[in-house]
Amino acid sequence: MEIYQVFGKSADRGGNIMAVSDVAENPMDSGIPVVVVISDSHCADVRFRFFYPDSKEAPICGHALLGAASHLKSSVFSVETGTGISQVRKQGDQVSVSMAPSVAVPPNFSDVAEAGWFGLSPAQMLAQGIFSAGKPKWCIELDSLESLNAVHFELEALAAWNQGKNFSGYILYTRTEEGIYARASNPLYNIPEDPACAVCCAALPFTDFPQAVHMGYPAYDNLIHLHTEDETLWVGGYVYRRKGE
Repeated sequence: MEIYQVFGKSADRGGNIMAVSDVAENPMDSGIPVVVVISDSHCADVRFRFFYPDSKEAPICGHALLGAASHLKSSVFSVETGTGISQVRKQGDQVSVSMAPSVAVPPNFSDVAEAGWFGLSPAQMLAQGIFSAGKPKWCIELDSLESLNAVHFELEALAAWNQGKNFSGYILYTRTEEGIYARASNPLYNIPEDPACAVCCAALPFTDFPQAVHMGYPAYDNLIHLHTEDETLWVGGYVYRRKGE
């Protein structure tokens, strides 16, 4: 097993952990948020499978996709995931992957998330709804960085409300002069807080690019870059192999 830090602002600052393994499992007590198994593909250059704690398989995980891409020697190639095919570009420690542009997804339910489940008041939440760049997320825009810093995820309530709905996981964000700041959680996949979530950032309903999203509360030591080319969304950042691994 080889471990990588993804989206850190430097090799010794930040980074969301993932691992590449030959075994399609991720024990609950592994300490690894996502394990990727690499195999041959019939429709792309390679296939990635993603396993969250308790070996729950997900169709895609953005930071793990970048980490596994860094593990391979090729600099330009295609990857089959559970949501389709992504293109990969690598230049030094920087890795970028293509994703579909974000689209609004009509919910299959009529209620909305309660502000109290995030430790907030309704006045702090400007807008919320489902958006997807391949993996639907419940996206909530907040009124300030102060409100974002005050977020506390009530995991049991959020997991219960997410059951049976056509999205998986939450991302809360706010706009500042320094860029976008965001926090994410996915209780259904045993992720209390995700320090850097590429598919969450890709899902955010932006119309202006490029964007830089700071994640990793409270220091926000992770940075996800978003830009578009020919109607394709590219998500990228730095990937470093874990020292001593």
